[in-house]
Amino acid sequence: MRKALLSCLFFFFSFHLLFFCSAEVSHPIKTHIQIRVATRNDPPFSVRGIDGEWEGIAVDLWKRIAADLNISYEFIEIPGDQQALIRSLLDKKVDVVVTGMGINIELLKKLAFSYPFLSSGLGVAYRSSPISSLQAVYRFMLNPEFAVVVCGMTLLTLIAGFFVWIFERKKNPHFGGSFIHGIGNAFWWAAVTMTTIGYGDKVPKTVGGRTVAMVWMFVGVVLLSFFTAWITAGVALEKVSLDIIKLKDLSQIRIAAVKNSMGSSYLKKRQIRATLFDTLNSALEALKEKKVDAVLSELEQLRYVIQKDFGGELEVSEKTFVRIDYAFAFRPGEEILQLVDTWMISHLNELKISENHEKY
Repeated sequence: MRKALLSCLFFFFSFHLLFFCSAEVSHPIKTHIQIRVATRNDPPFSVRGIDGEWEGIAVDLWKRIAADLNISYEFIEIPGDQQALIRSLLDKKVDVVVTGMGINIELLKKLAFSYPFLSSGLGVAYRSSPISSLQAVYRFMLNPEFAVVVCGMTLLTLIAGFFVWIFERKKNPHFGGSFIHGIGNAFWWAAVTMTTIGYGDKVPKTVGGRTVAMVWMFVGVVLLSFFTAWITAGVALEKVSLDIIKLKDLSQIRIAAVKNSMGSSYLKKRQIRATLFDTLNSALEALKEKKVDAVLSELEQLRYVIQKDFGGELEVSEKTFVRIDYAFAFRPGEEILQLVDTWMISHLNELKISENHEKY
């Protein structure tokens, strides 16, 4: 009986010890390790608040994850660019990078990323100051496309007049006489017919001439309607100021970007010449002073800086040129990555960061 009791006690304590050890192994970071979190001044993802505490889209999310998973951590500011953060992580000076780091193929070769917490992209900032109607008309008329359309309509008018002259030159004194006189009158007739003015001073009399006239009347109405609508839309588009940039090729405008940024890399790969600046604020200041036509940068950063420092003067196009997925960066094989991913996947419906962080 005594041996049986001792065996039961031994089994009980062995089971308890095994359970305790397994619990410790599955969540070692909860009790032993303080996670070193690398970040930098990278608004709106990470920025020091007035009280000196770190905040931002990425930082706020990390704080929530750490609280739910009972993770002990400390923020370590790493000055410099993104490469400085990556070196600190690979050198094991920090355990995770929490800031606006986008996932790309090159980084995936040496880092492990969490589930993305925000999908955004590269966007364009442009001046929002409106122009007058007279300026809009003037700029529209200087557009090479305007000259092409006018020349095309003139050519069609000449062709219509020429065919009427062919039928009428010998039987109608309105289009008779010398070649220059006859063609001139035919062109005049075609122009006033297309514009539906129809003076009636010159009219075709032959069957062939009237057939051409009837066809030209219908064609002229369509052409005039198209020309009127095209001018109206074109002038209206010019009045939206440089918002037209979002519809054009970036190689056709004076584009600016920040040195060593995703925007400058995008332009370099496509061999688009750009003016490079040290900071986003300096690039936007150049845009404000009309030294460049647009600034290409990450959408979230553009929106944050413009709202903070250039409200009402600059705007951001909704068009994105490249998709960017932002995530936390870890060294490959870190167990904490699996815990963070599990938390994020289980809270997918709550990860609408761009909607829930209006202050950024």
